[in-house]
Amino acid sequence: MDSAIVMDNVCFKYPTFEIRNVSLTLGVGEQKVLVGLNGSGKTTLFRLILGLLRSTSGTIEVLGMPVVRENLWRIRQNVGFLFQNPSDQLFAPTVWEDVIFGPRNLGLSEDEVRQRVEWALDIVEMSDFVDHPVNKLSHGQAKRVALAGIIAMKPKVLLLDEPFTGLDFPMVESMVDIIDQLRAQGTSVMFTTHNRVFIENWADSLAIMDNGQLAYDGPVDEAFSQSELVSLMGDWSCLEKKMNGADCVTRVVRYG
Repeated sequence: MDSAIVMDNVCFKYPTFEIRNVSLTLGVGEQKVLVGLNGSGKTTLFRLILGLLRSTSGTIEVLGMPVVRENLWRIRQNVGFLFQNPSDQLFAPTVWEDVIFGPRNLGLSEDEVRQRVEWALDIVEMSDFVDHPVNKLSHGQAKRVALAGIIAMKPKVLLLDEPFTGLDFPMVESMVDIIDQLRAQGTSVMFTTHNRVFIENWADSLAIMDNGQLAYDGPVDEAFSQSELVSLMGDWSCLEKKMNGADCVTRVVRYG
């Protein structure tokens, strides 16, 4: 199996919006960024992959399994989905109870469950918050706990919806390090972002959604060489305009 996710001519229709004939592949071990203007269909694709929405036509396979009702439990055991807003994901009274929920439902021994939860909380640097109420966490802390709940299940695929939104730089740096550790263990990652730095420096490939259709899927550098594709990713000149023409950073290149 060379692909973690394969979407073939997938369609889906809301009353006022539709996904049309999307064919997209995420390779095993690959990190793909999914971009597009707000409302272009990025989060809808994630929900289709998880079976939270059912496509009207086309096929989706995750880790070789068709996304159909009888496979959803196995698929969701192997795919972690980080919501853009962690408050939509956390539901238990305390951090420990929230993180333990997923692995406890995998049928593991209690010793294995405890080890996984301790390991996950240690990775996200939230071990000191095990008894902390989830509704008292900061936005950044809540994102870490939500990620801990996902990685405690040791998924083979991660879907991350705007994982860095609302985080300060040290928290972003920590999140990148966590996800890089998971990738080193073979986890495949697809994430959405509006941040050009992450698009250019943290993705193996780039897919662009435009009004429910896939406009591009390929190398990052190739996409940035085409102005019509860049315009579909967002307007990075807006900050410069707001600064009344002051000089600002327009490109960042990873060093080392």
